[in-house]
Amino acid sequence: MNFSFLQLHRHLFVILAISIIAVIATAFSLGTLKPYAELDFFDAAGEGGITLMTLIWIFFTLASRPSGRVTKLLFIGLTFMHISMLLDFLDEFIRYPEGHAWLTTIESLPAPIGMVIMSWALYQWHQEQNAINKQLRRSERFYREHSLIDFTTGLYSAEYMKNQIKNELVTSKAQHSSFSLFMLDIRQFSYFNLHYGYEHGDSLLREVAQLIQMNIRDGDLACRYASDRFIVLMPNTDKKTAQEIAQQTKQAIEHLAYKSGNSSQAIYPNIIICSHQYRGWHSYQEVLADINQHLFTAKQDNAAQLRQLSA
Repeated sequence: MNFSFLQLHRHLFVILAISIIAVIATAFSLGTLKPYAELDFFDAAGEGGITLMTLIWIFFTLASRPSGRVTKLLFIGLTFMHISMLLDFLDEFIRYPEGHAWLTTIESLPAPIGMVIMSWALYQWHQEQNAINKQLRRSERFYREHSLIDFTTGLYSAEYMKNQIKNELVTSKAQHSSFSLFMLDIRQFSYFNLHYGYEHGDSLLREVAQLIQMNIRDGDLACRYASDRFIVLMPNTDKKTAQEIAQQTKQAIEHLAYKSGNSSQAIYPNIIICSHQYRGWHSYQEVLADINQHLFTAKQDNAAQLRQLSA
């Protein structure tokens, strides 16, 4: 456990020590020790254990929190409870004269005061934690959307893919090996968004992403490269193997029967896909430009085939 916070609360430990010493000194100055025969060690053990536990609670509260208003309230509440428990514990060993019996009367008074303060402190802690959790959710969303993870699909982002391609180029150059990429594009995705809505568009992207993950190997890396475009990095993979996996992925996606709302009519995505093999003498900009060019050529070939079929 990290105890670095304890250094921030030295003054609180001094206050606690002074309070304990003052209570013990007052009790012994006003009372006398009971005879051994009158001592009830079972009660003393129970009350001493409770007293010790409140000290442990104070220690771990201060060890777990930075300085601040909530920490001070927690400390004050627990200290009042500790004083009450300590007076109750000392009462097992000290007999007070009749003129000072008020000490026995008020020994339970600090406890309820401490509980009230603790209740308010815990409420403030709850509010503080809610604010922290809200900020963490915002930070996580920002991180997922703008850094490593694409928020919509759950795949890695294009920026992360660029870094991995850089690393793979270095590895390929050092080991005289190669890697492959395949890129796929969902045809007429903008029309799908306009016709069915962006919510269904995001849903389709998530299902496509899941199918990509299901059809690639454990060592391959899938990313969302653009709005309707995905890219998969395949280390130590030749062009033939990449083409096989790319075609398997294409077939799986094109057999996806996506349904909008309560309609039974299925929508089958049309996918354009390309793949290519690379070695370590390229830059990552050249690799990305080349795979995009291959995809552009595949789109032109697909358009030409459609024109021939419709002629």
